[in-house]
Amino acid sequence: MNKILTLIFLFIITVITTGAGYVGTLPDVEAEFSYLRKEHSEKAMTPFSVEELDRQNESKLKPIPRDDEDYVDIIIKKDKTTKYIKDINSIIIILEKLRKCLNTNQDIQMFNAIVSNLIDNVEYVKEEYKDKPESNYLSYNRIISVSEMARETAAFRTQGLASMKYLPYTSSNNIYTKENLNKKLEDLLIYVNETIFILKNLE
Repeated sequence: MNKILTLIFLFIITVITTGAGYVGTLPDVEAEFSYLRKEHSEKAMTPFSVEELDRQNESKLKPIPRDDEDYVDIIIKKDKTTKYIKDINSIIIILEKLRKCLNTNQDIQMFNAIVSNLIDNVEYVKEEYKDKPESNYLSYNRIISVSEMARETAAFRTQGLASMKYLPYTSSNNIYTKENLNKKLEDLLIYVNETIFILKNLE
């Protein structure tokens, strides 16, 4: 019995010391999973780029919905600058109505109503920001001048309509000729277009 145990023990020792056991080739784990290590390494090494994200998102941006007050109130951050932009946005909408009125030769009542609305809104902005940094902005001074020009043109047009009852167009004393009125309306249209462009490029 002791001989059998001794032989078994020697057999086990021989197997252990000679490396006998699993016979065959092991899979190349290094090669199989090297691509995962490479991907992980590249992700770890690539810096986070805000500029790249901006470029990717730029194409998805939509134009500002200027006629949607909720957009200006909620989406844009509420601070002094944004308050000014919101007020300017209201004036842009009025100026666009005035431009349409000038382009389509709408009647004097519609013209005067839009001009009156413009004057009221510009007066509010003028008073609201006259002692603030915004009063130095080109946009601030521009809306004041376009308001004054619109007021003068509306007054000229109204006075011209009234003078028709008393002075013929051909009279040398009549400054309210059709040519003079058309020139004033054309000049106003050009100035309104330029002002809209300036105001829309505030953002």
